[in-house]
Amino acid sequence: MARCDEFDNVSAWHDGEVNPVEAGRIEAHLASCAVCRGTADFLAQTRQSLRRSARADVPARAVQETKSLDKPVRPRRRLALAALLAAASFGVGAALLLSRGGIAQAMADELVSHHLRGFAREKPCELDSSDPAVIARWLEQRLGYAVAVPAMPGAKLLGARLCQLEGDRTAALMYMQDDKPVTVFVPRPGSSAAVAAESLSRGEVRCARAPLRNRICAKTAQQPMLAVAETSEDTLAAALEAP
Repeated sequence: MARCDEFDNVSAWHDGEVNPVEAGRIEAHLASCAVCRGTADFLAQTRQSLRRSARADVPARAVQETKSLDKPVRPRRRLALAALLAAASFGVGAALLLSRGGIAQAMADELVSHHLRGFAREKPCELDSSDPAVIARWLEQRLGYAVAVPAMPGAKLLGARLCQLEGDRTAALMYMQDDKPVTVFVPRPGSSAAVAAESLSRGEVRCARAPLRNRICAKTAQQPMLAVAETSEDTLAAALEAP
């Protein structure tokens, strides 16, 4: 089975990150493309597996999908797909371990899933920029709320993209810190993700251990934020604590 060039678009459609016109185009494509229907099924099954409370086998379709990619897979995408398969195989989403505070399992799974899928794309950012002011203006124009772009010491700001957390359009800021990808989600005030950040943070920078050796750290100074990275709690928390 060949790899279709619509792979990235199908992934964005599955995550609810396309406008209605683009969604209609992709859905029409799915009706005629078996490869992309398989991709959509793979993404749906992976998300379901992340949320199961019991151990689960990797869906056969998911295994076949990764084997069927004719084109070479970039290292970043290969790592992300391997991580998603590991999650499906071991049901780690159900084994969320909390250090201080708490965050709902479903929210943690969704944050990690968006983080992995964002950096698995050929072009991770919708806006490539290292200028916080440029990114803040771009996000506010598209989301309708102000977004603080934190300066994270030791991390390079790559840009930003939009995603949906429990149905709310959300800002996702993308960084690289010590060659590890970091996503900082800045949700709409009052949204489920903002409430989750406040619950975990409790007025400080606090962290939870999440699936696939990732950490989720929350901050509520300025506005609620949730950072996700495969790094130590101390490293991620220290970077997020910066003004």
